[in-house]
Amino acid sequence: MPLDDLAVLSLTIAEAADALGVSTASVRNWIKAGYLISTERGSITRDSFDEFRKHVAGQEKLVTRANKSQKDSHDHGALSSRIRRLLTKEGFDCALIGGQYQDSLSDAYRNQEGIYYTPEWITERFFTYLPAERAGLRFCDPCCGSGNFILAAVDQGFSPENIFGFDIDPVAVAITRRRLLARTGYDSPHIQCADFLETSLQAKSCGFDVIFTNPPWGKKLSKAQKQAYATQFSAGNSSDTCSLFFFASLTRLQRTGYLGLLLPDAFFNVATFATARRRALSRDIKALMDFGKPFPSLITKAKGIVLQNQTNPHVPIICEGLADTTERTPSSFQQNPKSILNFSCSPDAAAVIAHLYAQDHLKLADHARFGLGIVTGNNKKYCVSLPQPGYLPVYKGADLKPGILREPSLFIPADFSLYHQVAPQELYDAPEKLIYRFISSRLVFHHDTTQSYFLNSVNMLVPKPDLPITGQQLCQLLNSRVMNWLFQSIFETHKVLRADIGALPIHTRYFETHDGFDDDAYANFLGIEETDAGGYRIKESREGAS
Repeated sequence: MPLDDLAVLSLTIAEAADALGVSTASVRNWIKAGYLISTERGSITRDSFDEFRKHVAGQEKLVTRANKSQKDSHDHGALSSRIRRLLTKEGFDCALIGGQYQDSLSDAYRNQEGIYYTPEWITERFFTYLPAERAGLRFCDPCCGSGNFILAAVDQGFSPENIFGFDIDPVAVAITRRRLLARTGYDSPHIQCADFLETSLQAKSCGFDVIFTNPPWGKKLSKAQKQAYATQFSAGNSSDTCSLFFFASLTRLQRTGYLGLLLPDAFFNVATFATARRRALSRDIKALMDFGKPFPSLITKAKGIVLQNQTNPHVPIICEGLADTTERTPSSFQQNPKSILNFSCSPDAAAVIAHLYAQDHLKLADHARFGLGIVTGNNKKYCVSLPQPGYLPVYKGADLKPGILREPSLFIPADFSLYHQVAPQELYDAPEKLIYRFISSRLVFHHDTTQSYFLNSVNMLVPKPDLPITGQQLCQLLNSRVMNWLFQSIFETHKVLRADIGALPIHTRYFETHDGFDDDAYANFLGIEETDAGGYRIKESREGAS
């Protein structure tokens, strides 16, 4: 068969993964399970792909988060027409129209487009860090939505003629222009229905003195689109839409211009955003702000960053927490793993973190193999509560306590080809491994020597032979109060991620001078002591290891 004909009848693993919204690893697992048929060219047959997508995807297998987002919908054409009619009427409430439009959007649409308009009390906070004289400055909101940042710019002294806005939603653009007209009498030609990312690729000059925006969080772009933008804007692995807008905005700023973004919590602490954080730290960060959870339909926290497009002169960064405001040096973030911006940490806590990393240690990223728990794709179908012939006991996160494993309460068929994702068998069969809760704000580890199996609320690590301590000793260190404080202080997360565990300092030398483990002895070895508030401080006299 000619190669061109063969290409029509097949598709690559990457193409299949992109079409289904999953990783290439998932596609390979389905090939192993017999759901998809591979070809000699390392691709899969189009017939098997079409059959899988029609009869299996979204039913037995969790192939895309879109299954959840399709539970609700709205008639966008009818909604657009209704809003446009309102905009032509006299006496409508300009202050409410944006909120009414957003409230009329379905959760599915907002999730797909990453639409969550910025509350006015948040927009005001960003302007605190700008020069007092603003009338001559050019302001831009690349994702203006219904115009809250645009209107705030007017209130904060920017001239309407110098205010620019972009959005791909023509209804949102119409709302913003109408609100600006009602507020100032200026019918701005600078509020445009356009894709800021695309226009930034062709932009010949910088142009803007201030860019403040709430970019779309997790907008659904194809993998190819993300990679193309990430390459164009030198974003590295930081290819989420919010970080792409961060990099694109930097290219549109005047020298010494100001950039402020409202971002999801993940931008500040998840490894995939490390390139963006390092770029931010190379600039003059003025402030980091915590806004808690301002969007009722989202569990994600929102945080803000304001920086000036110039080299950081080592001036302290203002850190606005929910309860108080402190100052941190840029270096206190640069020394963190992946340059994490853990700005809720006090300067004293940051000093302890630096102290712990300064002690002799190794990292599990180099000394352990990691594996995920079993993803069945349909727990209701495969999990039963009583043992049966041909079934295996499996553990879940609730079965783990520090150093303790309860009796299993679930059982699944021993045929692993049924499941969406299974780690390599040799990891389960390891003579010793550490299993830990995945969804957790603290470290909960158990030393397993019984070759246990578990669902994906539990993950595992298998120490490599070159680790100089036993698995049991490693488990004791990871469950310790010191390590839990360190984990929570750096990562501030409710998920125990492989990259985060791999970045923790493992002080193996403790066991060179101690036969057993004791929390207080471990802290003393490290030259720190616990405070009454449950944190740690550096001891005045050094008694532990060098």
